[in-house]
Amino acid sequence: MSSSLPTVLITGANGFVGSRLCRTFLEQNFKVVAGVRQNADLSLLKELNVEYRYGDITQPETLNDMVEGMDYIIHSAGVVKARHNDTFFEVNERGTRSLLETVATKCPEVKKVIYISSAAAAGPTINDRPITEDDPPHPVSVYGESKLVGEKTALSFAGKMHVIAIRPPGIYGPGDREIFTFFDIVNKGIRPLIGNVNRKLQLVHVDDLCRGVCMATTGNTVSGEAYFIAEKRAYTMKELVDVLAKTAGKKGIPIKFPAVIFKIIAFISEFAFKAVGATPMLTRDKARELHTSWEISTEKAQRAFGFESEIPFERGSRETYAWYRKEGWLK
Repeated sequence: MSSSLPTVLITGANGFVGSRLCRTFLEQNFKVVAGVRQNADLSLLKELNVEYRYGDITQPETLNDMVEGMDYIIHSAGVVKARHNDTFFEVNERGTRSLLETVATKCPEVKKVIYISSAAAAGPTINDRPITEDDPPHPVSVYGESKLVGEKTALSFAGKMHVIAIRPPGIYGPGDREIFTFFDIVNKGIRPLIGNVNRKLQLVHVDDLCRGVCMATTGNTVSGEAYFIAEKRAYTMKELVDVLAKTAGKKGIPIKFPAVIFKIIAFISEFAFKAVGATPMLTRDKARELHTSWEISTEKAQRAFGFESEIPFERGSRETYAWYRKEGWLK
């Protein structure tokens, strides 16, 4: 591309994380190319000065033009919910392979490729200590399994290009629809206490994640390796709910959901949604993830490229709650 600025392709650029990545890289003086599918909803990108290139990672023949001439590629496209389990692997694994194979042939000069993986690929906390990148992966959901094989697929190209994986935990922030449900429940005056309220959860604000990805792009990373990016500290489930209640200005009624009850609700939700051809919001897999501790170490990312989180959940939840109110998501 005829530009003095470094060029970066961001796949899945029209999504929650992808659009924020576009914004972050523009702020850091990159030429940003938004990789999106034909007929994709581009509303989150409408105010950004990006170039559009169209392609679908599940259709390899559409990817040639999308990847050509890139200095860096951030592979953010993927699925987190699906009606059928095979969809997770079609997109997160086979789609990743198609993209990396295309990059290897059409853009061999690429400086770095970053695969946006997930802490779900690594699995939950082991022996009550934060997990590290050296711990053997042990995902507890089909989504986590698909992200793990997608990560392994991406990193298998390390001999052909510089490629790394970034593993964020639960991502939240303005515009997020996944964790919005918890904000909505608390805003209605309910404090949901699911399972063991003392289990620990680690999150990351979308802006911290995007800043970390940008730092990793030009930072000192080792090809073929994975890095956790998250807020430095973990919270108990009770602490998270208390922060949300304070943010919403609602004392709230504490309602306990024992593990077995929550799993029954997930079972009913999964089959009810699938019966009408819809994607379930709560599944048995998600219930399993929500009943374990997710505490991770970010020391490797700090040592490698200087990442440290800047947005604690108390501040991030206030900003996110205010955005939901402003946009009419919360009444």
